Amino acid sequence: MDKFWTMLKPKSAVWRTTLVISIVLVVSQYLSLAFFWWNLYLPEMRQHAHYVAVNLSLLRDAEQQALKNPQALEMHEWIQRSTGIEVIRDPETFPSLKDKPLAEFFTQELEHQLRVELGENIDVYFEFKPKPRLWIYIPSLKDVWVREPLLFFAQYNPFIIIAWIIGVPLMAIVAIVILVRQLNRPLKRLQLAALRVAKGQHATMLETKRGPSEIRAVNAAFNQMTYDIQQATKDRTVMLAGISHDLRTPLTRLRLTAEIMADKELAEGMILDIQDMDEILEQFISFMRDGSDETLELIDMNQILTEVAAQFSAQTTIEFNPEPLPDILIKRLAIKRMVGNLVNNALRYGKAPIILSAIQARQQLVLTVRDHGAGIEESQIPDLLQPFVRGEAARTTQGTGLGLAIVSRIVKIHKGTLDIRNHPDGGLEVSVSLPLPKTS
Repeated sequence: MDKFWTMLKPKSAVWRTTLVISIVLVVSQYLSLAFFWWNLYLPEMRQHAHYVAVNLSLLRDAEQQALKNPQALEMHEWIQRSTGIEVIRDPETFPSLKDKPLAEFFTQELEHQLRVELGENIDVYFEFKPKPRLWIYIPSLKDVWVREPLLFFAQYNPFIIIAWIIGVPLMAIVAIVILVRQLNRPLKRLQLAALRVAKGQHATMLETKRGPSEIRAVNAAFNQMTYDIQQATKDRTVMLAGISHDLRTPLTRLRLTAEIMADKELAEGMILDIQDMDEILEQFISFMRDGSDETLELIDMNQILTEVAAQFSAQTTIEFNPEPLPDILIKRLAIKRMVGNLVNNALRYGKAPIILSAIQARQQLVLTVRDHGAGIEESQIPDLLQPFVRGEAARTTQGTGLGLAIVSRIVKIHKGTLDIRNHPDGGLEVSVSLPLPKTS
């Protein structure tokens, strides 16, 4: 049962608020109708039934006495002049009886009251056209109908009544929806702004000069939060850049010292360690500088892949056969850094040759880097995208474990997807799918 109510309950605050206020409005409308029905309509209808019953009783008595005293029918004329109630004897003038459920709903109380007053099974029929009037059939009068004109009923406007019963709730619900949407619009802006901040767009700011005071206070707090995040990111980047700069100076001196050492074997080991330390510093800087502030450019991906292949061609064998590709909107330096990290990982933890390729698949450009190493355990693949995590095969090698974490951040910025898997023929294969611009 709880699941059923959970499914029925609206998910958004707009519709929840609308539903609550609508229920209150419907109950209020129902109570208004009930008040009108029990305190105005029924007493008036019973009073009118008593008034009509008195006249019908006089008509019935006069009709029954007419056989002995024809002058008794003068009572009919007097009642017609006084009240408009008359006896109709012409069958062609009788009402054409039709089922009218709505009219019967209002006349049944009058019918019931007349039966109680006169002690007969009386029928009441309402006729709206050509003029509003009531037709009353009394079994004791046999082949006649009694007609009562409703002189004041024509002054009621049915359109106003329908508008009050149906139109007012509808207009109120529409007004509620509009009002609630206006109240929730700032929350929607806040949600979108939070998503942009989550994507690294720390310069996102919200309006604080307009709107309700509560919303302006929330927007001001959000702006302060984004400013603090932006400032913290800048401070962290500056700090790492300063550390990198300050460490590279003594590293350079150490390298120069190692190169002039007499023990060449020891010197070579020191130089390799210094290179590893320099690369580690570069990885930290790259992890912080993910390219989120870089502008998008319409680039030929083959150009970037060719540059990366040329950069690593002296260190390993790279197979790259360019295929015709459409231009793609990307952050050039970030994507080049991403491809470089993938090739560097394949070079460090895999074996040559390294196959580099890019193809178009529907509305995506799929870039793939594959090595011919031993691959990795399937259970370890999800952990590779976490910072400072390396596979078991990489435990004996130097590195920070930031390579694939950097790749993952750059792919996320470009709204792409990253897939890491072992190739059936051996080696690890990493595929990056980037969305292509929509063509009109």
